[in-house]
Amino acid sequence: MVKSNENSAYKRGQELLDQGLYKEAIEQFDAAIAEQPQSWKALNSKGFAYQKMSRYTEAVECFDKALVLNPQSVEVLNNKGVTLSMRGLYKDAIACFNEAIALDKTSLEALNGKAIALQHMFAFKEALDVLEEAMKIDPKHAQTLLSVAVTLQKLKQYDRAISFFKKVLSNDKNNIKAWNGVGVTYQLMGDNASAIKCFTKILNIDSHEIQAWISIGFVYQKMLKFNDALKCYKKAQMIIGAGKYHHKLYDGLASCLTKLSEFDQAIEVYQQIFQKEEGKKKWDAQRSIKFVNKLKRKKAIGTLQSIIPEDGSSDASQSA
Repeated sequence: MVKSNENSAYKRGQELLDQGLYKEAIEQFDAAIAEQPQSWKALNSKGFAYQKMSRYTEAVECFDKALVLNPQSVEVLNNKGVTLSMRGLYKDAIACFNEAIALDKTSLEALNGKAIALQHMFAFKEALDVLEEAMKIDPKHAQTLLSVAVTLQKLKQYDRAISFFKKVLSNDKNNIKAWNGVGVTYQLMGDNASAIKCFTKILNIDSHEIQAWISIGFVYQKMLKFNDALKCYKKAQMIIGAGKYHHKLYDGLASCLTKLSEFDQAIEVYQQIFQKEEGKKKWDAQRSIKFVNKLKRKKAIGTLQSIIPEDGSSDASQSA
């Protein structure tokens, strides 16, 4: 985010934003906007805070207002593009990134954002073409190398993907995203033990890294070790604190609770996802609630078969 000396409310809002106190930050940005209605930076930061809260519609509204005041802002266009991508509106996101690239052909944020949106549209070769342009600008740019690795991962070119993740690690041995990427790649290769080692490496770097706990939980689910997975999700939940929302955590937790036949708890978590999310994630949660309710009814009338195979170690490839 761009720092500014606009006013004390804006400065305080930026500080709160950096601390992850998004609601409090928005209050300060509102105060800054009241003082200076032409402050596109305060509107941009307010939109970024909404994005972090998964309130994507409100975020886009803020970015649009900021763009009225400063239509040449590559930063705002990139933030809007990322938010649209989070909503699943990938074509609209790409249009934003294209606008940003037209204004600044060297914007690595825009090129990476466009590539990620193309990944979500399963246009992996097109994503690689965009990333090649980014690598011409800076062949050592960590985010670009990570994006290339993820794209190769999606193309099931796992060895090449790991090689790009390792390029990042050669410059920064504690890069958590790279270790996570290597771990996910091993997991996709069916090497769960190596995957867990990578995620554990992350926890050795930072024991409070939520994504690592979630990733280990997911691997345990793949291994049908649902009680172990639940412990990891609970640990992540404890770290983020009561009332804090994290989609991947909640999604994994709800899935795990379903496998353990804790249907009421699973429904409660899916309901929280439904309340917090927009677009596809929201409707996926709604479908999951209906599905778990069906399982709950079957259990009540005694027609529910065991969700977990008797030999929990026999089918590590089963989807969680």
